[in-house]
Amino acid sequence: MKKNLNLIKTSILSLIIGSAVGLSLGFAIPVTSSIVHSVAPITGTTAVNTTTTKQNNNDLSVIQTLDEESQNTVNIIKKVKPSIACITSVVQGTDFFNQSYESEGSGSGIVFYKDSQKAYIATNYHVISGASRVSISLNECDLVSAELVGKDANSDLAVISVKLSDLAAAGVKDVQVAEFGDSDSTQVGDIVIAIGNALGQGNTATKGIISVGAKEVNINGKKLTVLQTDAAINPGNSGGALVNQKGQVIGINTAKIALTSVEGVGYSIASNVAESLIEQLMNTTDSATLGVSVVTITDEMAQYYNLPTAGVMVQEVVQGGSAAQSGIKQNDIITSFNGQPTFTNDQLVSLVKKTKVGDTVNVKLIRNGQTLDVKVKMLKSSGF
Repeated sequence: MKKNLNLIKTSILSLIIGSAVGLSLGFAIPVTSSIVHSVAPITGTTAVNTTTTKQNNNDLSVIQTLDEESQNTVNIIKKVKPSIACITSVVQGTDFFNQSYESEGSGSGIVFYKDSQKAYIATNYHVISGASRVSISLNECDLVSAELVGKDANSDLAVISVKLSDLAAAGVKDVQVAEFGDSDSTQVGDIVIAIGNALGQGNTATKGIISVGAKEVNINGKKLTVLQTDAAINPGNSGGALVNQKGQVIGINTAKIALTSVEGVGYSIASNVAESLIEQLMNTTDSATLGVSVVTITDEMAQYYNLPTAGVMVQEVVQGGSAAQSGIKQNDIITSFNGQPTFTNDQLVSLVKKTKVGDTVNVKLIRNGQTLDVKVKMLKSSGF
């Protein structure tokens, strides 16, 4: 999970209930041996102690239930795992000595659609953001190059695609598409499984429950509608699937709270929200982008960091994008766009969507206490 805002020391990052039943069976007990005959009563009939029999039957029932639950978990993982992509992103940079270098990041993705030519994979924006190239692996096949279809920093979602012919050459002849479920129907306590490329070491699975149903949270300045789970979500799980007991994707894993005082708080973008956004990204056609990721300045932030109360702070500038070519920098505070005030990131996104590729707009911003007017030529999204 990458690129936190430098000024804001947040504990939100990148973004298992285990139960053990010990049975000590030193010897086999036939069912009939549990019947204990007592001293014959006055009536001359034989009294039978049925308590032990009932207890043994209950124990067998518990064992059978555990076996069925375990097998169901195995079946769910087998069903979903082939649809989960392991993503590798390569980012280029320059070090202190002006030497170029490359660094690798890992994440996960979900195959949600395929046509006759390509397979389409949903993932988190932060998994592929700023990458010079991205590749994926399905079913532990060799890495296959991916292309960007669409991305949205503020919803933290992106869509990439891979050619079916490339996958076939790598050994994946039959690409499986994941089934999406209804995240609104989930209830607190529902058992869920998180599947993804944890630590970049290949797909793994963890199990937990839904801790809180769909709610809005602020993650690195982005307002997301998420499900909260205690299933372990680790670095590399971003973009992976949170699935229900039917093997349906009900969330896209995106972040966790990483504090020594907090355990088992992971967030997954609710599927009902993600699906509509993914569809929009699929239909992206050379739309204009500003090329920034921003965070809304709250009253608390303004007071603590002595910032203006009106505006959005630039958290990330996409290299080669509209903002970068116009001189907008990280930590600039954008107060208006094309003559309209920008008090929240949602307002800025809405205003950007009204522009077209080639438009020139005026952006008013504050940098180090100085107010600046910047002319920005709107460009189409390029690269990752």
